[in-house]
Amino acid sequence: MMTQPSRLLSLLRLHGLLPVLLSTTVAVVMLHARLEWSGKMSFIFLVWNLFLAWVPYGLALLASLLHARGWGRWWNLLPLGGAWLLAFPNAPYLLTDFIHLKPRPGVPMWFDAAMLASFAATGWLLGLLSLEVWKRLLEERWGRLVAWSGVLAASVLCGYGIYLGRFERWNSWNVLNRPRSLFEAVLDHVREPMAHQWLVVTTGVFAGLVLLSYLAYETLVRQRRTERERASA
Repeated sequence: MMTQPSRLLSLLRLHGLLPVLLSTTVAVVMLHARLEWSGKMSFIFLVWNLFLAWVPYGLALLASLLHARGWGRWWNLLPLGGAWLLAFPNAPYLLTDFIHLKPRPGVPMWFDAAMLASFAATGWLLGLLSLEVWKRLLEERWGRLVAWSGVLAASVLCGYGIYLGRFERWNSWNVLNRPRSLFEAVLDHVREPMAHQWLVVTTGVFAGLVLLSYLAYETLVRQRRTERERASA
């Protein structure tokens, strides 16, 4: 019988904690090297963006831990699910930080591109891992059709959230400190989506990228699981 610490470690391993810790370390080390190299604080904002990318992953881990211990009935997980959905766009949002890539004195642009890629890859991985947690919870409770419908909805809302953050500079916490203004902006987008440049394109592109990357991710996970089952048979 597995002990509680063993179960916890197994659960964290299942949700990819070690790879994201390693990826995060690489990204932060590259940023530190750049700061030392250039002597300037350029790109320091990436630390905050990466922290925000960890938030949906942390919320998903908490939901998974509560569910595994039998403490998290599905209705008790709704607040966590809502908070996760608001924070989820923060993870793939790191990909948009490539807009800051340009020639800068003292540091070759290839290094900046590699550094931005490390942050973007970490954010994207955090997003996929967190999405996998909620997809599994939905599938266990309501079946595959509902689970995949949730993945599709989350992907579209993620694309829209990235648009709100990158082009209109809204943040996740504005739901709490500026709810009325945010609601009015969203309502305006729903009424006249074509009146806002890049709204439809940005939402569609990132929704498609999230959905396709998750499909690829789950395919690989299922193949690996099948290989393990065959090897243990």
